[in-house]
Amino acid sequence: MKDRHALRVRAHAKINLYLNVVGKRSDGYHELQTVFHSIALHDDVIIRKRAAHGITVHCNHPDIPCNSRNLAYRAAQSVSDAVGGIEGIEINIDKHIPISAGLAGGSANAAAVLHGLNELFGLSIPQGELMYLAGRLGADVPFCLQGGAAWGSGVGDILTPLPALANIPILLLNSGTAVSTADVFKNLELHRDTKTSNFFLTNQRKDGIIIKTCLRKGEVGGIGANLYNRLELPVFSKYPEIRELKSELSTRVGCHGALMSGSGGTVFGLMNDIASAQQSKSYFKNSVNFCTITATSPVGVAVV
Repeated sequence: MKDRHALRVRAHAKINLYLNVVGKRSDGYHELQTVFHSIALHDDVIIRKRAAHGITVHCNHPDIPCNSRNLAYRAAQSVSDAVGGIEGIEINIDKHIPISAGLAGGSANAAAVLHGLNELFGLSIPQGELMYLAGRLGADVPFCLQGGAAWGSGVGDILTPLPALANIPILLLNSGTAVSTADVFKNLELHRDTKTSNFFLTNQRKDGIIIKTCLRKGEVGGIGANLYNRLELPVFSKYPEIRELKSELSTRVGCHGALMSGSGGTVFGLMNDIASAQQSKSYFKNSVNFCTITATSPVGVAVV
């Protein structure tokens, strides 16, 4: 979109190749260890300058709020506050990423607004400051802004870049089950350390060194064999249909491995090639709410 008064930004979804919850902090947030990866599936966020002051948000999805509850709105407000105010902003979100699906669609939209406003208004905000603003908006926003692949710790906001996989086909499946992130974390089995008063989880999985090593080497088979998500346990106990979807996808020919992304309920499969991805898409498309082929992406946001 070539218009000095408007900008189109691709807001890419993410998946988690590895997600472990290692404890709960005294402030109520959970300590995570995760491997993020951007994927080609994206929303289109169009940002326009307006003569009238204020922020307006429009979205083609009826369940997305278009007020201050929207993370994209809050991202615009945070940029305006950071620079002492800017003129009117209009944000149009064309949704393609399923909502409440563990793919960080809302976080991706917020990251696109942070990046897009900086470009459109020529604000020259350093990337480090944008990352700071992203972290204040939500745990997934910093990665969506950085993009590619990364090891995340803290609440997922402390990022160490990793080499991104080159255009690996991914099949995404969603049964349509809306999963509450808050409920998922609430149902994790936690125990209190009597010495520190901190909470910790039982039956913790070993750290993510294996999958990080495979990612650095580009070994897709090794990544598929070591996919892990600690949140599957509470989600699968409440939503067995998601567990069954993952199990069925993992047995498909050409699937290196399957996993639930984030807090659910989207399941993804790392596929060997487009042909096997298309065959599995044909198999699932009439039995799920959302079924699409995408691929790994080296970026989280991109102006087009």
